[in-house]
Amino acid sequence: MFDPSTLLLLAALAAPHDSAARSPTANDSVIASVVGPLVKPGARARVHTGFGVIEGEAMAVEPLGFRLRQEAVDIWSGPRVEPIAWSRIERLELRTRQPGKGAKIGAIIGSLVGLGIVANAAAYASMDSGTGYGGGTVLFGAVIGGIAGACVGGLAGGLVDVAVPDWKLVYERR
Repeated sequence: MFDPSTLLLLAALAAPHDSAARSPTANDSVIASVVGPLVKPGARARVHTGFGVIEGEAMAVEPLGFRLRQEAVDIWSGPRVEPIAWSRIERLELRTRQPGKGAKIGAIIGSLVGLGIVANAAAYASMDSGTGYGGGTVLFGAVIGGIAGACVGGLAGGLVDVAVPDWKLVYERR
């Protein structure tokens, strides 16, 4: 009377609605509309949940949750996209890259240290020796020390900036 595919279709249509599939609440839609413009697809994100911290690439911000692409943990598994419901997310942070911030701070500190060290050494050398270096020589030495200190400090600050990631808080559940 009925073929097997028709029976399967009727059974699927007669089955009760899946209660596990949840629909977004009004609160979830508001969160998604506020967080959505702040998160660009492809940005590095860190999500704090009750089960731990998940880090990956932001894929999408939706009313149902935040979609995060995680890298493969071993050679047998591939990357996976994990949707995380807003009710599970405690904090959402994005990795920020402010190029040169550490290098600028390191250059300022290095120039001050270099300036002070070379000016101090030149002043002591002019006092202790009978040659009597003039003020111009001490000033020239201080400028050279400041420039050398800025170069070394900028390099050190840039290396620290690359090694230590900076995370910006985007969302926190209260």
